Amino acid sequence: MLKRYVPNWRELSVHESSPTARGISPKLKRECTRYVESQYFPGERPGSLIKGFRNENLEAQTFADASFDLVVTLDVMEHVNMPEIVTKEIARTLRPNGAYLFTVPTYKGKVSSERRALYKADGSIEYIAEAEYHGNPVSDAGSLVTFHYGYDLAELTRQWSGMDVEVCRFHDHKHGIIGEFTEVYLARKPSAN
Repeated sequence: MLKRYVPNWRELSVHESSPTARGISPKLKRECTRYVESQYFPGERPGSLIKGFRNENLEAQTFADASFDLVVTLDVMEHVNMPEIVTKEIARTLRPNGAYLFTVPTYKGKVSSERRALYKADGSIEYIAEAEYHGNPVSDAGSLVTFHYGYDLAELTRQWSGMDVEVCRFHDHKHGIIGEFTEVYLARKPSAN
């Protein structure tokens, strides 16, 4: 998707939230000269550098408007508390015609996305379904799954951000991309016109 739809990514200003040591994260870091990587460290000063990462809460980013040509989140959106706010914030930080490339588990047969947990203002968690955690590159505690997304995610992204979305589902034996949860989403911010 990156090669096909954003072929000049090496020359662009890129923000990747929650990069890992695998996948395209190392390639982006190595080959993109204007690459910013962030993780979220609750309780630490937003925008500060912690463990080599910029501390950014995707729901309240410290980046200026129109800072990036490309934003990347890989398997992050299922862990955010308020995806509508995150998506608006990403659109805000994108330049006109900028792109948001993301992956998120999309459940076959699920027409409507479902909230599974909610972080409340007092710091407690309301569990709506059985607690589910995934690995976290900066915390051994893991990351709570807050949503199971269905096939309405592209339309929800449009409603939340005004960005149109293309969804590609891969089945590629050569690279071992087979089975479930192989969707890649590409949202585009409209031009300023």
